[in-house]
Amino acid sequence: MSSTLYVYLSKIGNNLNAVNQRIGKGLKRMAVVKDEAYGHGLLPVSDYLKDKVEWFCTARLEEAVQMREHGIPNPILVFEIPPVGQEALFLKYDITASISDISVFERLEPGTKAHLHFDTGIFRLGMLPEDVADVHQNMKDFDLDYTGIYTHFANSDVKGHSRVLRQLEVFRSVRSQFSEQLLTHTANSGAIFYYHDKGVLFDAVRPGVCLYGYAPGPDDIPDLEPVIEWRSNLVQVKKLRKGDLVGYGSRWEAPENGWLGVIPVGYADGIFRNLSGEFSLEISGQLFPQVGTISMDYVMVYLEEQRFKAGEAVTILKNGELSAKEWAKKMGTIPYEITTAISPKVDRVYV
Repeated sequence: MSSTLYVYLSKIGNNLNAVNQRIGKGLKRMAVVKDEAYGHGLLPVSDYLKDKVEWFCTARLEEAVQMREHGIPNPILVFEIPPVGQEALFLKYDITASISDISVFERLEPGTKAHLHFDTGIFRLGMLPEDVADVHQNMKDFDLDYTGIYTHFANSDVKGHSRVLRQLEVFRSVRSQFSEQLLTHTANSGAIFYYHDKGVLFDAVRPGVCLYGYAPGPDDIPDLEPVIEWRSNLVQVKKLRKGDLVGYGSRWEAPENGWLGVIPVGYADGIFRNLSGEFSLEISGQLFPQVGTISMDYVMVYLEEQRFKAGEAVTILKNGELSAKEWAKKMGTIPYEITTAISPKVDRVYV
């Protein structure tokens, strides 16, 4: 393998403890492990968390089926609208479906567990508040096992956003029209950390990106710690002379004589091409600038006057200055996009 992603599972446990401190006792934790647990590894992360949380949430049915076939016993909620033709799998594998559209009622097999999903202002998936009467009628018409109700906040990654409380008000109005027995959940990572004292917690919470060590918004959360380190090595070290032009497009010019290191990772591994010249790598405890255009399978690093040997270890990502959060700042995006883009071909080691 040209690089290895080390996933420190105990740090996920520490991040879960930070969640627990915000929500107190008695609430269920619904760990979000969608999209390979935000790039960290669906099954290893689920294995680690299965005795520490009550529920799991996935984006797609196929993820939940994979978890069941792996032996994960916890209840699992799938966010997507059930794929046409695969509805029977929810009942077969004891997986909870989201009813985000009126059309879903008639497609699910009798007895399927389901949570009602209402859109209270994000305008993504979810039934609208004005659908309540139709929802009640369909609940009478179709013999499903209705076990929960939820919504999703659009702005909870920002502290003090008025739309969070507006969505909460709408949801409370909807919630009041259904049985008190339904498991009720609204709080994603942002709501857990920034709005836990605003009445958003209900019966359960859905921690997602916070489990992997990243704040859901621009404000740091000191007790969260990223759980991955991405490492590779130098495969070649070559002499540079002042004025030498490096990489596709010859966009970087050596300012002085020195040494250039070549590392066997690139945008096919998940290092975005737009990061060219915008980040550093760590070698022997020192930071060195990445230079030249990132190519599909290689990045170059300017070693200045230091001549390391081929095979020298290189750290690409870790907590602190080399974190996914710092990459995200440079790209004008969020850490989720960085971690989910790390290619499956990058070997994962779970520590």
